[in-house]
Amino acid sequence: MVADSERLDIVLLGATGFTGKYCVPYLHQLAKEKGRNLTWGVSGRSENKLKNVLSEMGNKIGVDLSDVPIIPSDIKNDDSLLKMAKRAKVVINCCGPYRFLGEPVVKACIEAGANYVDVSAEPQFLESIQLNYHKAAQEKGVYIVNACGFDCIPCDLGLIFIQDKFPGTLNSVVTYLDLWVEGKNIPGPLVNYGTWESVVYAIAHVYELSAIRKQLFPEKLPTFKPKVKPRIIPHRAEGGWAMPFFSADLGVMNRTQRYLYEHENKRPVQVDTQGIFKSFFLMLATAFGLFFALLLVDFKFGRDWLLNYPHIFSWGTFRKDQYPSEEKTEKTVFQITLYAEGWDQKLTNRNDQYSNPPNKSIVARVKGRNPAYGTTCACLVGSAITIATEKNKLPQKGGVYTPGIAFGKTSLIELLNKNEVSFDILYQKDI
Repeated sequence: MVADSERLDIVLLGATGFTGKYCVPYLHQLAKEKGRNLTWGVSGRSENKLKNVLSEMGNKIGVDLSDVPIIPSDIKNDDSLLKMAKRAKVVINCCGPYRFLGEPVVKACIEAGANYVDVSAEPQFLESIQLNYHKAAQEKGVYIVNACGFDCIPCDLGLIFIQDKFPGTLNSVVTYLDLWVEGKNIPGPLVNYGTWESVVYAIAHVYELSAIRKQLFPEKLPTFKPKVKPRIIPHRAEGGWAMPFFSADLGVMNRTQRYLYEHENKRPVQVDTQGIFKSFFLMLATAFGLFFALLLVDFKFGRDWLLNYPHIFSWGTFRKDQYPSEEKTEKTVFQITLYAEGWDQKLTNRNDQYSNPPNKSIVARVKGRNPAYGTTCACLVGSAITIATEKNKLPQKGGVYTPGIAFGKTSLIELLNKNEVSFDILYQKDI
């Protein structure tokens, strides 16, 4: 085992990728903020490309980054990944799709005794990593925390935030995601193609989830009343029209709530996730595109169409041949509003049932800019910083955890509040 004194605090793997390079300014800033003085480096296959990224991002923020350590690694070479991981206390992995490229990095980190964070939003990957590597990570005393970007920190930590602020016990929460571009219509895609690629493969292999979950959670949770059914019918909501929003958030939040039930004697909150669309037509168009994607994704020719022509099926949100412009990403704003209901009184036992319906509600909002590359990078780098500086506040002695469990007792929300991702309670009231 390499001594901690010989390791960098954080190594950014995949720094030449679209998400990776935008993590560089956040690493430079947050590593020195509040007197931290953390050491960090970048890693990838091409030293020249890594130098170019450091030069580009250094010029962007007016700082010379030429002395940042560069660690060679090849995502397809296990030995090089192990050598890279042995140089780090925390590895930030920006190499996706994680379905194909994530597991070797996780294995290398566990073997090397390095902690790990990523921005995966692929449910099968997230849950298979917990199933297959939780025990090994515990034995090594390292933390593996996936989904540390826009998916799924705002929702998962947002619910933890509400639970901490609520005076009683929560029964349910509904999250509403609203996203828009400020000002004039700016042409071009909104999100990098790699995200679309991950989505296509996640949908194509969604059938795998059932088998994974049966192994991961062999015992079902008790039924808690009143049971809240997800809203599947489009409906009016603040800011437009809403319909179910299918993302990794739901599975991650449910895993967090299960952990709280099993390990902290807390009643699990029932979760529903919704997306908001500015017009009824836009909502229908999105549903139409999703419907055709679901029809096509089971067939190879269909997946090829989806992967080759993302602009058609996503109504221009993704393009294979074009990166999002900085102007458009910087003017993109999101807000996630969490509507929760519960009781103002706490019961002693996690399995106790209330005799009366919920009598108190609480509403919170998580808001930020540039969700794909601003908020995501702030959350991702902030997660790595938190592991590096507040390991004593993380659960147990290592393992594979959701962001809500890993960071629920840390100061990560405070860090994000100071870096353009705000967590606020809007109001509480009796119902």
